Amino acid sequence: MKSEEKTLRKLRDFHGLSEEMEALMQNYFDESGRYVPHSGRGFLPPMDCFETETEIGCLIELAGVAPQDLEVNLEGCRLKISGVRKEIPGFARRRYYKMELDFGFFERTFTIPEPVDPDSLRIENLGGFYLIRIKKKKPGLQPDDIFFDPASPDPRR
Repeated sequence: MKSEEKTLRKLRDFHGLSEEMEALMQNYFDESGRYVPHSGRGFLPPMDCFETETEIGCLIELAGVAPQDLEVNLEGCRLKISGVRKEIPGFARRRYYKMELDFGFFERTFTIPEPVDPDSLRIENLGGFYLIRIKKKKPGLQPDDIFFDPASPDPRR
């Protein structure tokens, strides 16, 4: 059973990597496959995703993003973090000597490698970083894993 779990985890990791690569490619190519220097899909803030014994965590670097401009969604095993980093007001006319900061829309997705409790999702603002924490489901059958068909004969008889 352990090797099956490892294989499933590797497949989920590979699937997540594949989706990340596809998202990166969409930043440079349109639907017809033509190169687009900047497609307007925003930027990719750096993110670390990790696990502890009891939870999955994602730490994302989002200095300057207000909590009301951040959206975090968990659908099944897909965690989506998106929002907007607004430009700093007060600099109407400016000439850049160096430009490295990204502003505008961003979106990151992560495939969570094992079942989690969606009701346990918590977001912490850590001064330039946001930490998203989700508790892992305890091993064994979960209520949503059990299927009962009242029309089928009782297997205990």
